[in-house]
Amino acid sequence: MENNVDNVVALADVCEVLQGKNVDKKKTNDRGEGLPIVVGASDLIQGRFVPKRWCSEKLNYPVFSEEGDIIISVVGTLGKIGINTDGPAILSKHVCALRPKSGVSRQYLMAVVSRLLLDAIPDTTDEVVLGFQSKVDVDVLKTIRFTLPELLVQEWLVSRLTSIATMILACKGKKEDFLSCGGIVSAIEQERKDQRAHMRKLSEKLSEIAGMLENLPKGSETLQMIADYRGMYSRLLKIQ
Repeated sequence: MENNVDNVVALADVCEVLQGKNVDKKKTNDRGEGLPIVVGASDLIQGRFVPKRWCSEKLNYPVFSEEGDIIISVVGTLGKIGINTDGPAILSKHVCALRPKSGVSRQYLMAVVSRLLLDAIPDTTDEVVLGFQSKVDVDVLKTIRFTLPELLVQEWLVSRLTSIATMILACKGKKEDFLSCGGIVSAIEQERKDQRAHMRKLSEKLSEIAGMLENLPKGSETLQMIADYRGMYSRLLKIQ
């Protein structure tokens, strides 16, 4: 990879993308026996992999995650992300693992991929970008392209974003929120919920305005305004 701020790469160029396989539930247990299984989005809690099922029986060609992998949900709830901090784990078909290569910041990659997944959902049924609705085509996921600056710049960007987020929370949060990693994550999640509620109200207003414009004479300017408001409405829905 070139050490260039404008270096545009595909996801598969900068990390290994591992697709999980179906795991027979009859071979799993909730007693902690065997290797943990990443079943799906419900196992990704506050940015970490928290297992609920394990498997001690033989599986045909299982796919394994390693400690440090980025786990991302690709079926149902799309783009939920967590880090595997526990070591070897079995991947189900509802998730895939991203294993960053040398020179790639894990935090930078997490931020970029989560944002790109939202952007990839088509605005209309006629527009085919990546076709993500309730399931991600992992082969297409590998082709997502984004800018990858040199590692020092990646880490600087992550630190700046973290600093900004911390300042926002410091203004709104309580002292005890910052005494532990769990407290910080909980505060961030609450902020996200508040923002989603705010954006939901905005999207409803934009939809109402677009509906009102439909009643005006259908000139080119009116049609453009309707398209603009519909576009803004669609974009807000994606990030809720």
